[in-house]
Amino acid sequence: MEQLTSRCDCHRMAGFTLVELLVTVCLIAVLLTLAVPSLVSLSLNQVVRGAASDLQTSLFFTRSEAITRAADVNMTPLGNDWKNGWTVALADGTVLRTETALDSELDSMAGDTITYQSDGHVPPPAPAQMIVRVSGNAQVTTRCVRLDVSGRPSLVIDTDRNPANGCN
Repeated sequence: MEQLTSRCDCHRMAGFTLVELLVTVCLIAVLLTLAVPSLVSLSLNQVVRGAASDLQTSLFFTRSEAITRAADVNMTPLGNDWKNGWTVALADGTVLRTETALDSELDSMAGDTITYQSDGHVPPPAPAQMIVRVSGNAQVTTRCVRLDVSGRPSLVIDTDRNPANGCN
């Protein structure tokens, strides 16, 4: 009986050819070119959302402490810019909370101290809204933190995408 022997082409190696590798690299480059801009906008939208939420949470805390302690409580921006962070303190200077600086991508948010009275109200005139935005990117939605007449903070989303008028 004859034994059948299989011939093996031992010189042929398994793997990718240069053409296959180049096609794969080109496809990945095209996909990244399409995906990266939307990922940047997604990331910046999250930065704006987080910063506005941090401001609102601190305002809730400040108001709550003023009511609980039956005393005036101040929320003061560091360097007159909310972007640099802020402190929540009693009128005598006792610091209750300190917040660190917000993301450097955000626009400046100049502002003054917000004082909550013992009844939870902000004395007139109420401060203007705090506008949280990134300049130069129309894909990123501006958010504003507003105080109503009773001193409660609310978060408002810019619906007309016009940063000049805040959030309308």
